[in-house]
Amino acid sequence: MKTEYRFANALKTIMAEVPLDDISVTLLCKKCQVKRQTFYYHFHDIYDLLTLVFLSEEIEGISDIKNIKQMIKSIFNYYNMNRAFIDATMNSACKELFQEFVYNNCYRALLRLISADNDSKRLHLNDRKAIARFYGMAFSNSIVYYLSTHKTKTSDGLLLSLSFEDDESIHNAIMKYQKRGQA
Repeated sequence: MKTEYRFANALKTIMAEVPLDDISVTLLCKKCQVKRQTFYYHFHDIYDLLTLVFLSEEIEGISDIKNIKQMIKSIFNYYNMNRAFIDATMNSACKELFQEFVYNNCYRALLRLISADNDSKRLHLNDRKAIARFYGMAFSNSIVYYLSTHKTKTSDGLLLSLSFEDDESIHNAIMKYQKRGQA
């Protein structure tokens, strides 16, 4: 395993027990059994390492989703498998890294869903991207809000909190863009 990913795994493991602000480079190096110089060869600081974690993480199944419900469930399953790490991230100054991670996954999943809709084939790619950006931001903000404010977090609870939007809403947005283009 590459050194960068050893550090990433160590950070995730340590963050499950120790707040991010209390984690030192020395502690990470001890966990990875390397010298401090090795850390600084690869990273500027711990926040740089945390950025790598979210850039390299993948949400299992998100690229195969067929609807909004599956997207939300995939994100919740990722959260559930990494709960301590993500909760620690959301309770740190780096909350926006998790927010951006969720947004990027929502955006890519939604763009695939939109592009798979037969009615979207007549839309310009930039219009499909605009719809994906809008809904990606709405879903990611709502998901992070739910995960950071609810004491009891369940997949069904998250789905219920997002029940105001569904696949039909996105299809309606596609149709509105089409009408706008025809006007």
